[in-house]
Amino acid sequence: MSQVLTVYEFWAPVALYAFATSASPGPVNLVAATSGTNFGVRRTLPQVLGASLGFALLLVVLGLGLGSVLGAQPRLYLVLRVLGSVFLCYLAWKLWHASAAPAEDTRVERPPGFWAGLGAQWLNPKAWIVALAGITAYSAPGENYRVQVLAMAAVFLVICVPSVGAWAVFGAAARRLMKTERAVRRFNGTMALLLVASIVFLFL
Repeated sequence: MSQVLTVYEFWAPVALYAFATSASPGPVNLVAATSGTNFGVRRTLPQVLGASLGFALLLVVLGLGLGSVLGAQPRLYLVLRVLGSVFLCYLAWKLWHASAAPAEDTRVERPPGFWAGLGAQWLNPKAWIVALAGITAYSAPGENYRVQVLAMAAVFLVICVPSVGAWAVFGAAARRLMKTERAVRRFNGTMALLLVASIVFLFL
């Protein structure tokens, strides 16, 4: 790759990869959808912003050193995946027991905030896999390597916000179609089961 990051060799492929991976179903997106259903889009935005920044920071940290450590210590990577999966199972349990009260009801449990969104990406096995695969596929060793990693993180940050946010919008829209608390509980339960399923597929 040349010193200048070109549209066809870097920006376009990375943007497409970022969109495909950040908009597809995954633990963080399922949480955003459920939060949108129970609390609305505006109250879910901190989680969306935290998750987007969290992934960008994870990509930078992996790209600038931690990735090579994990490559040399596969057992450490397995431990991180297990710990992350346990955390995601906890999130699934929270979704399963989420209140079906209206989003305007201030008595319900608070939505996941900025730091919850940021931390979730660091404990999200899918995020680690996507980041490591992206670094491997779209960067090349050399004096331009750091620029590539930072540029990739910037692309993901820009694309993750609307991609994850779209799931919050979807959840809020679904809430308008659900007329009863029982329907909302079923939606929350479905999201919880999908979250658990997404964890299982990571280990297949």
